[in-house]
Amino acid sequence: MEKKLVDQMYKFVLIPKESLKSGQSYPYNIYRKTDEKIFDLLLKKSEVFNKSIQCFFLDEKQTKIYIMEEDKDLYHEYIQKHITDILNDEQINLDIKSSLIKDIASETMYDLFESEVNSKNLQKVDKILDNSIQLILSDKNAMYSMLKVTSYDYYTYTHCVDVATYAIGFGSYLNLDKQELAILGKAAMLHDIGKKLIPYTIIGKKEKLTHEEFEMVKEHPQLSVKVLRECGETDERLIKLVLQHHEKCDGSGYPFGLVEDEIEYLAQIIAVCDVFNALTTRRTYKNRMPSFEAFKIMCEMKGHLSNSLLKKFINFMGCNTQDFDYR
Repeated sequence: MEKKLVDQMYKFVLIPKESLKSGQSYPYNIYRKTDEKIFDLLLKKSEVFNKSIQCFFLDEKQTKIYIMEEDKDLYHEYIQKHITDILNDEQINLDIKSSLIKDIASETMYDLFESEVNSKNLQKVDKILDNSIQLILSDKNAMYSMLKVTSYDYYTYTHCVDVATYAIGFGSYLNLDKQELAILGKAAMLHDIGKKLIPYTIIGKKEKLTHEEFEMVKEHPQLSVKVLRECGETDERLIKLVLQHHEKCDGSGYPFGLVEDEIEYLAQIIAVCDVFNALTTRRTYKNRMPSFEAFKIMCEMKGHLSNSLLKKFINFMGCNTQDFDYR
């Protein structure tokens, strides 16, 4: 008899049923929802899944499957280990693949912000980026599937994932090669990692920052470089991109006040994606802004962003540049 659990006693997490494959076993129990608050045990931990015997109803659209919340780490480890096979599975649609990559990336970045940054967990970032680039380059529609799963709410770790997603997608639109996309994506993913060294009372403050607090926040590009160097990062171009993501074309940015022709092209791409994501996500002190309104504000930031890149980014996002004033 199937074991039944009630969600008042246990917490459950929805997972895509497409992640279940015949002949596979999983390091966690898997459940299906049979009533508003009742869950049946569908597949025991380490039991081999046989769809024809156990789960004929998985083909039904209304069927959803779950794991217990306490098994989330095991689930993410499993998906990360098998993500290449998942991406190569033609039976799994692009939206599911994009969502799985986003989940893994978010978990990885959350861990980086909450624990030690070292070469081992930075390798996870490399693998995520490889998979993201593989997916985007494999299908012209994949880029927009990935953009659909960017976050509505702003957290530093999800912001890093979203900026990397926009940057890789935009870089592909600009016809950057795979090597350029890889370093662009990694710099975008790690551009704010130095904020882990700034007190959360400042990073998460709802009210306007004082001058002293803002000056402390402005140190985060150098702090990001400090974190990366301490864990053995030696790619000087990557370091430069991270260091320059808040430089502005008119020289009013930080930390060095560089002007446009002194700023790395890829750093200018990250700057555009960084500002756009910051404007279009919800924070404790502001609502998220529609893309059209964000573009209007970005066009009013005269001299801050690369004018040519901003126009191309607006086109990339499906808007008409003629609707905006660049003067």
